[in-house]
Amino acid sequence: MNEKDTPDGAGALPQAEPAKAGSARRGRPWAGLATALCIGLALGYAGTHYGLDDNVQRLADLKKQYETVLAQHLYDLNSAMMRADALQGQLAVEESTRKSLEATLQATQQDLGRARDQLAFYNQLLPAGPNGSISIRALDIEQRGPTLYYKVLLMRNAPGDETFNGLMEFVANGSEKGKTVKISLHPALAENASLDGGAANTAKLVLSFDQFQRGEGVLSIPPGFIPKAVTLNILEGETVRASRTVNLAAAH
Repeated sequence: MNEKDTPDGAGALPQAEPAKAGSARRGRPWAGLATALCIGLALGYAGTHYGLDDNVQRLADLKKQYETVLAQHLYDLNSAMMRADALQGQLAVEESTRKSLEATLQATQQDLGRARDQLAFYNQLLPAGPNGSISIRALDIEQRGPTLYYKVLLMRNAPGDETFNGLMEFVANGSEKGKTVKISLHPALAENASLDGGAANTAKLVLSFDQFQRGEGVLSIPPGFIPKAVTLNILEGETVRASRTVNLAAAH
């Protein structure tokens, strides 16, 4: 190795430095690009992370809203079903009541029809007579101790809806102190009346009816008087409209 070679060799070594510098300068843009890429990725991740958090929150809020609406609809549905059940039960009760009333009405109509048929039958057996006439259809008089117990059934062939207003008069034929006498009988006082079971009764002699009148009561017998027969007169004012006499059996 000569001295020329040494400077040349020494000179050659410095010439390599510019090549390194150029290589370093050429690598710096890639480093910047990598740095920028890392920063972009970081920003993108952060943006994506925060964006996902917002979406999750919105979904959670919507879920709560839907749950609230669903709970309200379920409550309304349950309330409607309870009302429907209550109405169904009420309808069943009303249906049962309606059927019971219909059965009662049908039975009443049947009873009324039978009563009308019986009335028509009795009217054929016992003609009521001309319009407005009064008839004594039944009269039963029985002596019970110092009283006379009577039952009477009156009928009137009423023209229209006119009401008959009158009075019952009881007249007894009998004997008193060996003499034949005729006296009017009056209702027994409550404390003196004696019926089955000891029940007291006061005769009602006033009449007011349209077609039928049933009556019963107790008449007092004056002391010492022995009744043989009793006549019932139906009076309208001073006029006798109907009369019937019953012979009494001997008192025991």
